[in-house]
Amino acid sequence: MSEEFTNVRAAHRYATDYLLRWVEIANEVHHADLLYSLVFTTLWSGNTSHLKGSAYAAIDDVPPDHERRPLTVRQVADSLGLPYETVRRRFVEMQDRGVAKRVGREGFIVPQSVFAKPEFMNGIRRSHQSLMRFLKELKSVGVDAA
Repeated sequence: MSEEFTNVRAAHRYATDYLLRWVEIANEVHHADLLYSLVFTTLWSGNTSHLKGSAYAAIDDVPPDHERRPLTVRQVADSLGLPYETVRRRFVEMQDRGVAKRVGREGFIVPQSVFAKPEFMNGIRRSHQSLMRFLKELKSVGVDAA
């Protein structure tokens, strides 16, 4: 077996392990199903995807609500390749839990106040540690993550 093939298989194992750690963390933070966690994550990451560079780069430096770009149910559904109604139900659930807020007719955001909650910040920290571990593992088998 060639070294290149071994490294590809190792990289796949590391990626799978990283994904499973993410699912574990998301389920602990949200106490919900995987779809809820995916919709939540897609919403908050989409709210801030336009913020590039060093602005809000630190893990504890959470962008304020006015910096967040609202997303619609349709945008999140299309991004995930899920039916509109499936995502809409998760948005309603997120609103009921107080972790999503409608911004006029523009769409929804995950407000900054959500990330002030210890369980969310702990989840972000654990996800960051997991990501750093994954990148280190990839580097150990010769995969340049850059």
